[in-house]
Amino acid sequence: MEKTLGLLLLENRPITHAGALCNPNTFSFATLQTAVPGATVRTIVDGDEDVLDAYIRCARQLENDGVCAITSNCGFTALFQSKLAAAVNVPVALSSLSLVPFAATTVPKGKRVGILTYDATRMGEIHFAAAGWSSAQIDVAVAGIEGSETWRQLAEPIPDLPPSAIVEDVLIATRSLLKREPEVAALVFECAAFPLAADAVRRETGLMIADYVSLAKMLLEVSPVRDQRGANHSP
Repeated sequence: MEKTLGLLLLENRPITHAGALCNPNTFSFATLQTAVPGATVRTIVDGDEDVLDAYIRCARQLENDGVCAITSNCGFTALFQSKLAAAVNVPVALSSLSLVPFAATTVPKGKRVGILTYDATRMGEIHFAAAGWSSAQIDVAVAGIEGSETWRQLAEPIPDLPPSAIVEDVLIATRSLLKREPEVAALVFECAAFPLAADAVRRETGLMIADYVSLAKMLLEVSPVRDQRGANHSP
């Protein structure tokens, strides 16, 4: 039986270029997407908990519709991780920040994990803790794309961004991070738009890149099959 991944989306029109998290053709499995009322780039980055109930309602609807696991398309939703995981009976991993502990195990002692985020000025320890770790446990270096055209466009209701613009802005931010923090030996991309740039960054830097597409594939792979009534069962 085919497994389906549920995606909780912001109301901003998602990036759907080839290879993007929200492009159904990116995956060999089915996805079911729903936009969460009131959830936008600005409300989520601002940490507005007024949308939490809407996230829970949408997650439960996805569960009722038979998805096997649930993720989101904004890494800042890590703040809702524990409450959404408690609200449904399928695996939930809302943020690619949950991949940081994995990335940390792949680098030599003394090296760091770089986190590339939508806005480094708004991301901090509260998001790390919500994703299950802290900077006291894992040595991280954080950089963002704030001020770039991609940063501006992603906050618009209907972003107008060619893939090349996203790739270039991510490359610029990555170069800046690595120049400032040469001990970075692996990267985690927080933003769901950044997987479009992952291969370009891998080619240029030679580093391991973990992102939302990585998370989605892993999450569904390890999740149990469910039937159309939403019950778990063995294949």
